[in-house]
Amino acid sequence: MDNGVGFFGVLGLVMLSTLFSIGGGNGQVAMIQGQWVSNGLLDPALFAWAFALGHFTPGPKVSFVTAIGYYMAGIPGAIAAMIGIVIPTSLGASLASHWYQRFQRIINHVSISASMVIAGMMSTAAIGLAQPLDPSWIELTGIALVTFLVVWRRPDPVLIVLGSGVVGAVVWFAGSALSG
Repeated sequence: MDNGVGFFGVLGLVMLSTLFSIGGGNGQVAMIQGQWVSNGLLDPALFAWAFALGHFTPGPKVSFVTAIGYYMAGIPGAIAAMIGIVIPTSLGASLASHWYQRFQRIINHVSISASMVIAGMMSTAAIGLAQPLDPSWIELTGIALVTFLVVWRRPDPVLIVLGSGVVGAVVWFAGSALSG
């Protein structure tokens, strides 16, 4: 751990990389690789291990940065990494909340059209993912029915995930029983 990075080195890089992270640690990955892995300060295997643990454990995917902080500067490095994640994130959320309240009327006018754009983007992505699967008309009918029920009844997302898991398990077991 004697790589010369220390508490403030970890804090500085993690705070800066947090400013470039939207959605879970993407900025941290690039900056840690560029600053510490490619310069030989952090073993690539340790980086890969921390990254895998961060994605395997519950919580935000960016939690891998705490392990990187530990590898770079021990317990003080882990603390610095946590602080480096929390401070920019908290300030960003506070600023977003402040500006949302000030511009709420304008945002409400834009949100309807923005939701249509987002729905279109999601539909395009879903179609792009489904095309290689070549779904049959029965599967497409089932997808349309489930979509209609979700829009109409607005069930709890946990029920949707659990229901999808049950349907997937039933289909898998049925396929295994028929093929074996």
